Amino acid sequence: MTLPEFLTLSWTAALINHLWQSTAVALLAWLITIALRNNAARVRYATWLFASIKFLIPFSVMTRIGAHWAKPAVNHSAHQAGHSFYFMIEEFNLPFRQAPVFALPAAQPQTTVHAFPIALGIIAAIWLCGCIVRLTKWIADWRRAAAMARCGEPVREGSEWNILRRSERRAGFLKQLPLILAACKTEPGVFGVIRPVLLWPNGLSERLNDAQIEAIMAHEVEHVRRRDNLTALIHTVVEALFWFHPLVRWMSAKMNEERERACDERVIEQNARPEAYAESILKVCAFCMEPATPCVSGVSGADLKERILRIMTRRSGVALSSAGKCALSATALLILAAPLGFGVLRGQAPASTTASPQSSVTTPLPKYEVASIKPAPAGDNKHMIMMRPDGISLGGVEVQTILQLAFGVEPDRIVSAPKWVQSNRYDFEAKVAPEDAPKVDKLKMEQRRAMLLPLLEERLNLKYHHETRELPMYVLVVAKGGPKLTESKPGEPMPFSDGHIAVAGPPSGGPGSMDGPSRMGNKGIVGEGMMMRPGAIQSHGGNIDFLTHALSGILGRTVADKTGLTGKYDFSLNWTPDTSMRNALGGPELGPPNGEAPVDESGPTLFTALEEQLGLKLESQKGSVDVIVIDHIDPPSEN
Repeated sequence: MTLPEFLTLSWTAALINHLWQSTAVALLAWLITIALRNNAARVRYATWLFASIKFLIPFSVMTRIGAHWAKPAVNHSAHQAGHSFYFMIEEFNLPFRQAPVFALPAAQPQTTVHAFPIALGIIAAIWLCGCIVRLTKWIADWRRAAAMARCGEPVREGSEWNILRRSERRAGFLKQLPLILAACKTEPGVFGVIRPVLLWPNGLSERLNDAQIEAIMAHEVEHVRRRDNLTALIHTVVEALFWFHPLVRWMSAKMNEERERACDERVIEQNARPEAYAESILKVCAFCMEPATPCVSGVSGADLKERILRIMTRRSGVALSSAGKCALSATALLILAAPLGFGVLRGQAPASTTASPQSSVTTPLPKYEVASIKPAPAGDNKHMIMMRPDGISLGGVEVQTILQLAFGVEPDRIVSAPKWVQSNRYDFEAKVAPEDAPKVDKLKMEQRRAMLLPLLEERLNLKYHHETRELPMYVLVVAKGGPKLTESKPGEPMPFSDGHIAVAGPPSGGPGSMDGPSRMGNKGIVGEGMMMRPGAIQSHGGNIDFLTHALSGILGRTVADKTGLTGKYDFSLNWTPDTSMRNALGGPELGPPNGEAPVDESGPTLFTALEEQLGLKLESQKGSVDVIVIDHIDPPSEN
């Protein structure tokens, strides 16, 4: 795996996009805090908290929510400017995106050891170890603080209890905060998120006077009123998940500094004596043998010298003006609304804006003038696909089949479609104007597929987009002993002409394409190059692309060619199809072709037959595959 391939993996691209977006928000928060350096510390703390929470909420989630709210676009041609704007936002928002994988190139059959999967495993293991270490340390600190609260002595009277109640009333805090007298010499602090308690070390009150005790109590009550333990817990989760990000650790220091400064400013605003408050902090630091654990909001923290100087000079933040509040609120709303709006634009973007290069054409294509879509008669098991000179006729097919034909992909590469797409059967016929019939007859198959997409968008309100996902797939390689294929001689007649089931895929048409006329009766599909029936594939002058396409339809998974074989071959492949393979060929009710014996149930499986008869082998693996995600589709209506 090369570096570009690594960057185009679905999860890798999503992670990198999330990291750079979160980093950008954190840097924006830093610039805002610089602009607000003379304002109240609580505003800067809220700004840092917003940036921290962003690490837990990917913009892609909000984009999907916005796309879900989007209404189907009726007239796509009227919104070209909006679509250009959509593309500009998408390129900025997702600089690392999954590259569409429309065709996997052939490779030599030798085995290659890739270093990137091993490196990815090592990186994932290191990240997981870092998370475990962080969480283990936090849990240990939490249990230690919980043990102090559990073993401490509850205080329900006395001078400390009375001062605490007075501090609560002054702060406008209605609930009574439990007071626990802790035996160890740790600094006073608030422990707990849902039911916080104030841990007060035994012997500290003897070193402080009432004014100093009241200042410390007011500081801790402010921690509870601000719910600092809850916000600290949120950032702890961010630290555990993104411990490798240096900006997250820097944010931790900034949040701790602004949190303590916000409490200091509040205590000073309550007319506490600055000298008493500063002296109480110094005495607490001198008394305590150890600081509070990270899960306890204590009284120390940040730069002690700077804090004392700020307290003694009564340096408090200037209140934020109404204009500043509006600007700050608008910035936060813009950050939240941008991905939602982008999702709405994405949901309203026409399917053609995200269409694959396969369906793109350089010249205008004829449009179907008349289209008829009717439910197939009940009990009629006939399946028919016919490319006519002036259009296309489909009989007894599911909308899933029409989508596969339109996109030229296998069933597993169309996802998020409603269930009726795969169950309801329809008769479908579309024709162009008589004057356009000569043009249609000369089009390549990929161009004829492109003609189906506008029709599906108009009649079924189809909306879709491309994604690259990790999907189970098969890789066709040369088995041990080499291939057992016979080179086809040009000019020889086809050895089969009864037309049971044929799969034709032109070399230039890509997967799922069909050049030339094809038809499908209750026996299957007829075409040039390859004939299929339940349990058999015959080829005359077909390349490996023909075979992989046929195998993809039978197995229901993408089959990539890694054989390195580029010629045209004659071969016959016979195996015992299982139930799922028979369904892929038209359903078990079709039975054997007319005039032929039933399928031999004792024959080899497809995998065995490939290796024994053709010298090829199917290997199961996961790979990055371009899929079509159906965002919206309506059941067809008759006309």
